[in-house]
Amino acid sequence: MNIFFITSKLNFHTSGGSVEEIDLIIRTLIDLGNELTVITVFSSRNKITKSLPYQVIEESIKSNRLLSIQIEVFKILKKYQSQADIFIVDAHNFMYGAGLYRMMGGNVPVVGLFNQFLICWPQHVSSLFKQPKRSLFIKVKEKSRWLIEKYFGMFLANNLDLLAFVSPALKGMYVKFGVIDGAKCFVLGDPVDIKKIMENNNITPEVYRRRNKKNGTITLFFSSRMSPGKGFDILIKAFSKIKNKENFHLILGGTGHEEKQVKEMVKDSGLEKFITIPGWVTKEQLFRYYNEADIFIQADWWLAGTSISLYYAMAFGVPSILPGGGGLEWQAKNSAIYFKYRDYNDLAEKIEKLGNNPELRAELSKQCYLRLAEDEMNYKKKIMEFNDRIKKIIG
Repeated sequence: MNIFFITSKLNFHTSGGSVEEIDLIIRTLIDLGNELTVITVFSSRNKITKSLPYQVIEESIKSNRLLSIQIEVFKILKKYQSQADIFIVDAHNFMYGAGLYRMMGGNVPVVGLFNQFLICWPQHVSSLFKQPKRSLFIKVKEKSRWLIEKYFGMFLANNLDLLAFVSPALKGMYVKFGVIDGAKCFVLGDPVDIKKIMENNNITPEVYRRRNKKNGTITLFFSSRMSPGKGFDILIKAFSKIKNKENFHLILGGTGHEEKQVKEMVKDSGLEKFITIPGWVTKEQLFRYYNEADIFIQADWWLAGTSISLYYAMAFGVPSILPGGGGLEWQAKNSAIYFKYRDYNDLAEKIEKLGNNPELRAELSKQCYLRLAEDEMNYKKKIMEFNDRIKKIIG
């Protein structure tokens, strides 16, 4: 099959895990005998730092307005339809223009890859950081966009031939918003090459259990973009509630819009001697932190969201503490313990519980690899199923 994959950009330097996942999907589809061409539409944002086994065509959409983007995507689909057997598009960015293309008689099937949330949904915020005031005009504008996307946009999106979601929880959010559930919906999972990560870092399922501490300082770790709703505020607040802080050391990696607030909260809480904030680190350094961590904590996120940071923790066999329910619990299952959503007092209790129980940490580490061995976490099997579904669409 000749597959054209339309995405916003390929930024391998500073973008999050979604670019890595897209790249892995494309490479695996190539390994399955397909020809892949990638079209980036905001190509000025590309940062391609490695050799790629596929062609990248750089288109340029100038406007950031929703309607303009969908019109331009419609035109791009028409432009390349004579060369493609099937299109795959970033659904959260381009599904309306792609749905219009199919509704208006576009003759090449289109698959939507759903790995992000919609901008029109109420945005996730850091509940303990001060938020800027929003004017009445902004609130009306946001509500209008929500109504347009729900009652017109989703009508267009349901014209796509296949809808692939990275988790059941994310699928549930889109179904609630208007996606018609049924045979066209498919849970692909988050494609992550766990085996490669483990091999490159000399990790086996026994490594964590061999270094598991019976005493000494427990290292807590979380690293992500310091953006709204990632949970840095909840985690710092929970740490401030721990009774025996000297038994723990917290490392908070990453940079972003809320970095200043993170540092101010640490200072104002008098926690500077217990918390290290290294800033942005290379992937090699990031993996060294995972290899040294005793506990991984992601204290907040969209309830439907999954996390590349959590996948890394599981690859290194690091037991986790996570908010219960939703995408993170689906992802980790029995390899984590869970606290009540945004309840920092409960999180503090869970940190002390897991920090003081090496036997529980060892069991959770074991469960990481049992979970990762399940078929729905095997990216090769899931992409093979994805490939088979695409073939059936083409016929």
